[in-house]
Amino acid sequence: MTDSGERASRGALEILPGGGVFKPLPPLRGFIPTPRLGFFAAIGVLPLAISFLVPWLRDWVGIYDASLLLLALLDRGSAKRARLEAYRAPKGRLAVGIANPVVIRLRSLVNRAARLTLRDDAPSQFTTSGRTISLSLGPYGRAERSYTVVPPKRGKFRFGDLHVRSRGLLGLVDVEATIPFEADARVYPDMRGAARLLLATAARDLAALGIRRLRRDGEGSEFARLREYVQGDSLRDIDWKATARRTVPVTRVYETERSQNVIICVDSGRTMAARVDQLTKLDYAVNAALFLAFVAIRNCDRVGLAVFADDVKAFLPPAAGRGQYRKIVEALFSAEPSLTFVDYAALFREVSQRSQRRSLVAIFTDLVDDEQAHSMVAPIHRLARRHVPVCITLRDQALENLIRAYPTDVDVAYRQAVANELLDERDGLKALIAREGTQLLDTAPKDLTLAAVNRYLEVKRR
Repeated sequence: MTDSGERASRGALEILPGGGVFKPLPPLRGFIPTPRLGFFAAIGVLPLAISFLVPWLRDWVGIYDASLLLLALLDRGSAKRARLEAYRAPKGRLAVGIANPVVIRLRSLVNRAARLTLRDDAPSQFTTSGRTISLSLGPYGRAERSYTVVPPKRGKFRFGDLHVRSRGLLGLVDVEATIPFEADARVYPDMRGAARLLLATAARDLAALGIRRLRRDGEGSEFARLREYVQGDSLRDIDWKATARRTVPVTRVYETERSQNVIICVDSGRTMAARVDQLTKLDYAVNAALFLAFVAIRNCDRVGLAVFADDVKAFLPPAAGRGQYRKIVEALFSAEPSLTFVDYAALFREVSQRSQRRSLVAIFTDLVDDEQAHSMVAPIHRLARRHVPVCITLRDQALENLIRAYPTDVDVAYRQAVANELLDERDGLKALIAREGTQLLDTAPKDLTLAAVNRYLEVKRR
């Protein structure tokens, strides 16, 4: 037996890379008849139906039943001999709206086989698949199984215990125990779709998406590289130490300063609570905002964040680096839609006061509420005097699908007429917003991430 097996047999807890531990199975208890035991018990009952004709059958039925009970008790004893440890944890971070694997690892502590059934207490709000697992574990064996959960929203949830049933060698009786595995789980925005998009894109397209930082030599202050002196280079840029080592003049080359401010504003008002497929509009906006922040930070920009509704719920001043990205993730992790109006004036006042430097201000919002959206027009035009605002809105695809459908009756025709009127009002509002230096990007929720990043890169190039 290996050293790890010896430690396991002594009941030691093994610390795993993910921070979890193997937990021992408590003593198995109970007497749970299996379908096999029920079948054999039914066979013993059948002769009783004719026992009035053959009285001696009753004695044989009594002997059969007593033997079956004895076998069941022996089988229960064999089922109770199972000793094992288990580990349960999500595989990576849980992401909203997608199937996340939850891994269960088992290892036997005894030199005997075991037949097990596992059932995990996932959060009741989650949609689960394959949560009940059956498997066989050999002597001192190890096994790994998984099932999937689909969280409906971001936030904190709680997993419960892991329930284990052990079946005897004859398959007549089950015994069970519960491993205390209660643990908090945090559900984050879904960044996997953006990651798959990047992996599926050709190398030249990655550069176009801004994933690779383009280097431009210039008169900036950030050191880039050394090269041989050429006529016209400034004497103050000569690296005298490198020149002495190489015995030829060597010049320092500096990189042009390209760092800019990007402030990402995410609307968490009532219109963002509407669901599109599995996710809310706010979830789509959060996913796009995170990917936009990732690309901007990779481009060495300083990125800030504002989450707003009837006031500014959270504000992170622009900063650069991975630490800032982690702060943005944590701030958006807990963002929930508020059933309130949106105060755009309060948002833009906060942005103007907290960021004096000219910035690209990306506002993820919705234009469903006509009165609320009109309140954005004047404040965003004032903001455009100092900053570069880009209003990013989500198209209402339900209305567009309704208009494209064939009118089968009068009711459908009336609904289509109302939908046409709403979309006309929306187009007029979009034209009103997109004035005086304000840019507007209106896109379907599924295309929001890529459209927002492409617009950011377009503005940055200009």
